[in-house]
Order: sequence, then structure tokens, then C-alpha cells
Amino acid sequence: MTVMLGVERPFSGDVVGAYGEGYRAPLIASAPPVAQSIPLTSIGATALTTVTATIHCSSIIMPMNQPISKIVTCPTVAGTVTGFWVALLDAGLIVRAVSTNQTVVTTGYWSLPIVTGAVPYTTTYSGLFYVAVGTVSTVAPQLAALGALPSVAAVSGPPVLCGTSATAATTTPPAVGTALGALTGVATNEFYAAAYV
Repeated sequence: MTVMLGVERPFSGDVVGAYGEGYRAPLIASAPPVAQSIPLTSIGATALTTVTATIHCSSIIMPMNQPISKIVTCPTVAGTVTGFWVALLDAGLIVRAVSTNQTVVTTGYWSLPIVTGAVPYTTTYSGLFYVAVGTVSTVAPQLAALGALPSVAAVSGPPVLCGTSATAATTTPPAVGTALGALTGVATNEFYAAAYV
């Protein structure tokens, strides 16, 4: 019997390695992202136009006992902001880690450190988390995203896969441990985000 090792080649011709879609993302550390809300290769010209004073959320599946210290988004239009921050929420919409407020948005693959106190957050379970983006702007920033899904019912769950929070965004990011308001599904809110160690 002969055993051969091979590399699976999907129809697109891209090589998918042990890290799946994630390893193709630009490396901001010595390792690929721990998780992504959507594969980087699935976004195109579509963008989510943020709404001022709104918290937009996109689901992300995370492994247990994983330290997370950075969240990456892909702004396509910087806009004019007085507030822009990202947070990692658990399935109960509790803020587990959050960035500082940014007054300038950087377009492209943009990494923001997130912390809980003085240390990175370590996931306590495997499964559903959310990446939240809060903005306060006079000209709306835009984030790389999937195209609109066929209906809002496709993302409204339970659980809600992407949408907006009932809590308003301000220039002060929510404190770690804060419970954000319920999510309302939005068919155009599946934006790209990646979590890194």
C-alpha cells in the first residue's frame, strides 16, 4: 500500500492549508488569525456604510481558552470620525475586551489592540462571539463586508448573525463587563473582522 500526502485544491485554485481561509489574510503577527467573521477572500467591492451613534455587530466563532489581543477590520472609506472603536462581545452581548476610541480611521487591513484590564482576553468557551464596531461620525466610515443577504430573516436567528445593537455608540467605548442592548438583524451588516493573539 502506498500513502501519499496531498494538498486539497478548491475549484478557485487557491490552496487551503491547515488554517483554512484564515492563513491568506495578511499576517500582523507571527501567526494567522484565530478566527474571522467571514473569509477575507469572500469580500469584494461591497461595503457596510456605518451609521453614526450606532453599534454594528458581526458574529465570529472562536475556540475556547484562546487569548485575543487584537481585532482587525478593513475600512474601505475612512470618513470623518470623532469616535471609532471595536469590542469583542460574548454570546450574551457582554463586552469582554475593547479598544480605545480612535479619532482617525485607517483604511486597509487595520489592527486595533483590545484589552480587558491590563491583559488580553482569553475566551472561556468555544462558539459564538461578536465583533462590535461603534462609530460617531460626520462622514460615515465604510467597512469591507459581504453583499446584502436575500432577506433580514437569514441573519435574524436566533441567534442573530449580524445587525445593530439597541445601545447607542458614543465616543466613550463601553466598559468591559457592560451588557449591550439586544441585536436587530440587518442583512447588510456582515462585515469583515479577524481576531488575533
